Amino acid sequence: MAMITAEQVRALREETGLPMMECKTALTEASGDNEAAKTLLQKKYKGKLESRSSSETGEGRMAIYFTDDRKTGAIADVRCETAPVAKTDQFIALAATVAKSVAAQSAIAPSPDEAAAMKSAAKPGRTIKDEIMDVFGILRENMKVARCRKMTGGYVCGYVHHDGKSGVLITLDARPNPESTATDLCHHVIFSNPLAISRDQIPASKLDEVRSLARELAQGEGKPAQLIDKIAEGKVNAFCGLNALMEQEHVKVPKTAVKDVLKGAGVTTINEFVVFKIGS
Repeated sequence: MAMITAEQVRALREETGLPMMECKTALTEASGDNEAAKTLLQKKYKGKLESRSSSETGEGRMAIYFTDDRKTGAIADVRCETAPVAKTDQFIALAATVAKSVAAQSAIAPSPDEAAAMKSAAKPGRTIKDEIMDVFGILRENMKVARCRKMTGGYVCGYVHHDGKSGVLITLDARPNPESTATDLCHHVIFSNPLAISRDQIPASKLDEVRSLARELAQGEGKPAQLIDKIAEGKVNAFCGLNALMEQEHVKVPKTAVKDVLKGAGVTTINEFVVFKIGS
């Protein structure tokens, strides 16, 4: 039997974050081979992770990543069981690795299974599932990638709220000047929760519902027949002003529409946006 030194155990513990005794046991079983010991630990914790797969993952955090040129970005929603685990350095680093890995692959919206099989952007030759198993071995909670999204365009911006429970990713047709306009837009989207970028993206059935209800109310109030259509269209316009992003009043620039704030910064179009929130 190979002699296992304290230095070997310490080194393996630093690599894996696992308890000293478990590292020593793995090294003993692997006859002192460090890589073989790590493989044994991965197999061991894979089984434990699978045994907890039914545990509810109602907590977690968002992470975003951008390439240096801001042409590509990604957002990831990574879940765990409890809030304290979601705040650990290991889990925060895991979420960041997932976001970076999403940006590096080709799919726009990988499924949870596809995300787990992605190559890790942090360590060559490993997958996101391997990264999750490593963190599971330290934190001992079920965790998974719930959803993720990759975007490309003229300029990608994003924001994760300070508690990590909500995040947004947006693509613009051009880099804004000043760039703080993009950050302000992200804050606005998290706060205002728009249904669509523009009114033509809001389902016609929803606008018809608003229009019909407005007509019924106006008729019930005895409004003149010649005014009812104008009143109904006014309600539709008001609805779009509240729910179409480009028409919303900017939360940081009162009495100014989002489209006008962006125009002043040299941006004509918002190409797409996505908002992820824990619990929705």
